[in-house]
Amino acid sequence: MKHIFLTAILFLCSVMGAKAEVDPNFYIYICFGQSNMEGNADWEVQDEGVDPRFQMLATCNFPERKVKGDNTKKIPARQKGNWYTAECPIVSPDGKLGPTDYFGRTMVKELPDKKIGVIAVAMGGSPIEMFDKDLYAEKILEKESNGSTPWWATLANRHYGGNPYGRIIEMAKEAQKVGIIKGILLHQGCSNNGQEDWPDKVKKIYKDMLHDLGLRAKDVPIFVGETEYENMGGGCSWHNHVVAKIPEVIPTGHVVSAEGIPGNGVDPWHFSAAGYRTFGKRYAEKVLDVMNHPEKYVKYYTIDERITGGTVNLANKNLAIVNETEGKAFYCESGQTLSYDNYVSAFDISNECYFFRLQKGGGGFRLRLVAPDGNYYQLDGANAYLNTQVVTGDCCFISSKLNSQNGQDLEKGAVWSMEYAEGKGWSIKNVGTGKYLKDAAHPAMFDEPTYFTFCTLKETDVPPTGIENVQRSTLNVQRDAWYTLDGRRVNAENLRPGLYINNGKKVLRK
Repeated sequence: MKHIFLTAILFLCSVMGAKAEVDPNFYIYICFGQSNMEGNADWEVQDEGVDPRFQMLATCNFPERKVKGDNTKKIPARQKGNWYTAECPIVSPDGKLGPTDYFGRTMVKELPDKKIGVIAVAMGGSPIEMFDKDLYAEKILEKESNGSTPWWATLANRHYGGNPYGRIIEMAKEAQKVGIIKGILLHQGCSNNGQEDWPDKVKKIYKDMLHDLGLRAKDVPIFVGETEYENMGGGCSWHNHVVAKIPEVIPTGHVVSAEGIPGNGVDPWHFSAAGYRTFGKRYAEKVLDVMNHPEKYVKYYTIDERITGGTVNLANKNLAIVNETEGKAFYCESGQTLSYDNYVSAFDISNECYFFRLQKGGGGFRLRLVAPDGNYYQLDGANAYLNTQVVTGDCCFISSKLNSQNGQDLEKGAVWSMEYAEGKGWSIKNVGTGKYLKDAAHPAMFDEPTYFTFCTLKETDVPPTGIENVQRSTLNVQRDAWYTLDGRRVNAENLRPGLYINNGKKVLRK
């Protein structure tokens, strides 16, 4: 009896302690927006039958109900937080056929060794502000001109606890326990038709999602669909001129065209069932193109103007700080981490920043970080600066907590002095430690200076740091050899998936 009891206890402990493993072949996409993303067309017989590899995570509860126009069929009940085969309706009980349906169906067809999952939150008529975690609470209190509650606010309260953004994050964190978030799909705009600041609003929501889910922009691009064209019956086609700006504002943002996609012929906002099928396929085609041909969307930057002389020549310029001897530069991928790597990794437009600007203060200069779009990098709502730990610490880092001492870990830890040495470059000494900066892995702790180039950047067609030689030289480089993007030769028989240079061209190895 004791043996049976002990066995039962061990079994229960093993079950309670078991965790679902993350499946690297389960690709998950966050989908959000207003009524077109919610789905607005009745599904038809041709829309029945879904490959079980296409899954939906229910973001709200779905009561069982009969299919409209066919009392012999029922839509089964679904419980929030559970995975189901992605049969209509995917988004909510109020939704219908939409682009998510044929996005997922196309993806599983083209990726036979993968599962595809969607996390969808959308409300008909919703303004983009309802997905902003800092604005939704105030926005949901708005009333129509007649004093009634807007339909989108009713849907947000009914399905998402009044916080659509919060529901996305809640469900996405659950999804991360079993799969990999690979992208974000957005369709929204009629309620913000033509607003010039709309791309910036989308960018904030996108960055918040990445931050709150611990994701990197380069790994999780966002795909934004156009609104219905005027010649297809669309009444919000003017919004497409701001949708077109998404790639300018969000380097990892991509536009999905709605050109030629038919409207429903009933109202000026929504697509037909046939239109949703086409639109969903286009979302998938764009996602697959970015996934399979990343080289088409990569931009490379290299040194343009080298700034010499005194610090007066550095004023009012956004500067990259590079070590030309090592072919490396300082940058911030995200958060407080200062990184130091080859130019290709450093000058990646999906990084938070790789520029610095001098600002006088504290008996020297502070190095304020600047994003690729020219805006100052913000941490905790304040400007961010290059900082150092004490000499016995671990690294240099990025901080906004300068307080009155001009440093976070030590007084004047964010204050620097720079001197230019002819033929060598700029040395960077920390006023707080009295020591020189060398790289990001150490605090400013060195007695001898490392010399850096302060420079502006220019776009180039080929990866910098020696890759020009790989691509263009036939004297010293073997033409059939394989090289990494930073110019290192590698064994072609043992390549990891990624981008390489072969015969002067960028090649993606899967």
